[in-house]
Amino acid sequence: MKKKLSLGIALLLGVSVLAAGCGEEKQAPKEQPQKTAALDMTGVKDGTYAADSSENEKLGHSHVELTIKNGAIEKVVHTSIDKEGKQKDEHYGEGKEPGAQKKAQNAYKAIVSYGEQLTASKDLAKVDAVSGATVSYDQFKEAVTKAVEQAKK
Repeated sequence: MKKKLSLGIALLLGVSVLAAGCGEEKQAPKEQPQKTAALDMTGVKDGTYAADSSENEKLGHSHVELTIKNGAIEKVVHTSIDKEGKQKDEHYGEGKEPGAQKKAQNAYKAIVSYGEQLTASKDLAKVDAVSGATVSYDQFKEAVTKAVEQAKK
């Protein structure tokens, strides 16, 4: 009798564990990227306009030069300047530990892509942020917005 009772309890315990393991897994809601508002290009004048973002004490700032023609963005040059005042380039992060160097290079590639995306789409809302380079993305948007505001004066 004890054997049957022990076997029954073991079987019931096994079924309980299986049932709990098959339960629906709830994940934390994914953070949705913030949508960037479209730039208001109303009243912009043709020309080339430059602007800087605010400074990040660890990462530096962004600088953009926008060329506007016929009321649209024709060309974008985006550079990022580190906290020492040096332009980030294809060598950015060299000499750091491998993980930090890889992260720095991903950030540099993202910095380049932001200008390319805006030149191609002519719409800031269509520029996609790159994971790991969101500070640069925010700085890019800020500098572009400032340059467009200059073009309206």
